[in-house]
Amino acid sequence: ETSVPLYRPLNLGATIMTVSHSYRALSEGGDGDGVEGYGHVLRDRRKVGELGWRERLCRFFTPMRTIWMFVGVNILNYLDRGIIPGAPNQFQSFIRNTIMIDENQESTYLGILQSVFIASYSLAVIAAGNLVHKYPPFLVMGMGLAIWCVAVFISGAAQGWGSFWLLLFGRTLSGVGEASFQCIAPAFIEDFSPPGQKVLMLGIFFSSITVGTAGGYAYSAVISTSWGWAWSFWLEGVAMIPFVVICCLLPFKLNGDNSNGNNVRTASNHASVSLSKEVSTIMTSPLFINISIGYSAYCAVLAGLSTFGPIFFQGLQLFDSERSASLHFSAIVALAGVIGTPIGGYISDRLAGDRATRDQILDTCLKIMAGSSLAGLAFALASAYCQSKGPFLFLMGTAIMLLFLPTGCCTMAVMASVPSNMRATGVALSILIMHLFGDVPSPVAVGWLKDRLAPRCNTKSIDGQEVLNPLCVFDGDGIRLTLVICLSYLAVTVLFWTVPILFPDTCGKPAQDPDQFQSLNNGDLGKRKDSYRGLGDVPDKEMPVAAA
Repeated sequence: ETSVPLYRPLNLGATIMTVSHSYRALSEGGDGDGVEGYGHVLRDRRKVGELGWRERLCRFFTPMRTIWMFVGVNILNYLDRGIIPGAPNQFQSFIRNTIMIDENQESTYLGILQSVFIASYSLAVIAAGNLVHKYPPFLVMGMGLAIWCVAVFISGAAQGWGSFWLLLFGRTLSGVGEASFQCIAPAFIEDFSPPGQKVLMLGIFFSSITVGTAGGYAYSAVISTSWGWAWSFWLEGVAMIPFVVICCLLPFKLNGDNSNGNNVRTASNHASVSLSKEVSTIMTSPLFINISIGYSAYCAVLAGLSTFGPIFFQGLQLFDSERSASLHFSAIVALAGVIGTPIGGYISDRLAGDRATRDQILDTCLKIMAGSSLAGLAFALASAYCQSKGPFLFLMGTAIMLLFLPTGCCTMAVMASVPSNMRATGVALSILIMHLFGDVPSPVAVGWLKDRLAPRCNTKSIDGQEVLNPLCVFDGDGIRLTLVICLSYLAVTVLFWTVPILFPDTCGKPAQDPDQFQSLNNGDLGKRKDSYRGLGDVPDKEMPVAAA
């Protein structure tokens, strides 16, 4: 097994190219500059029972185990996103004390901390979608998660340094680090999920978003009040390190990736040309545009609710403390997500059938998306006018469950709206649109609105503790109006997700693959086997379907 020499003077560009070249040779079982592929090593060592630790790792992480690993990584990603909204009083106090702003501007800067993360993530995800044509996807993913680890350690250090700007930089960098993972994982799940379970597995993957976000509220509320919020960032960074190492070692290759790996410069030139073609093809699809704009409004509502949910709960006088509000909010979000997201995927797969065509899958997904978002809007608006805790929690929990129902369907619809070899870029562009018009401006806008409609619902220091201003009780109507305006934006989602159903001939047709790419739903085991790189001549009983 050949590696880059340890004592050569560091040339970063040459080192990346050399490692990438060697990695691609390993992943494809070929010979690259004397580097033998894992397939050759496995065939030789399997005969004598002497598999190395890398080969054993690759054999252990079957596609289904890799998907479950993705679920764990996604939980940590969204645990991180829930840290700041999970302890709003502590972060608002930190903001006020470090940059010396007025009390009625705290929520605006709190929203900025969330928005800069999403803004950097939105820009980086396009670059990540392009990089998978140049470098092995799992290497791109591993490097991105390594950047994420550095970012969360920087975010935690900001508390000790007393620097809001260092925290802002850490949140910006964490968005860059997460982008590659979110761009690559959905396409991998579509490729390697068992037939008839694609939307279900996407639903399970996306249910980790709600589990992670909700867990982040509870995690942040407990850790921040016990050890300080810096430890909330540091502990999750330590937990991510094993996943970084595993991603850098796995040699999977996605279907539809036509780059061949022996000439890195040629592959790079091909990717730079194909990106413009991909963008023009994707952005002229009416189906893609309708899904993405509807998704941006959907995420704008969820981002506003997730950032200020505990403040809404406490400001409506339903809970006495920030900790209680955060724990109850995290509980209903986690429960709704765990129930709603997988159920949405299961219903879609059952209605479409095991051998469903792209048309049938898309039609089923669009109906679930439009129906569940409309029902979720109705329940959410009803909850905003509840005066007691029990009915409020029931209606809000039901609304959130209905909103999470189409999560897997939406991603599947995005991938169906573009050619198969453009899925990574399609997902990336959808994320960019969603963040640009959705959850980047949303926290800032909702924070600004709350500061104007409920100016007394800010943070006060009483007896050495940071608590919600007791005068917030007089701004209850302003808090309720802020919540209603935020939730009403779901009407845009309902509109744009209904248009493809009403006009299927012009806005509801899936993309056609120019290279006649065959879906894995067709049962072509040979292509599935060819895509499962790194194991050499694997017997049929050890194929991903059987392993799953």
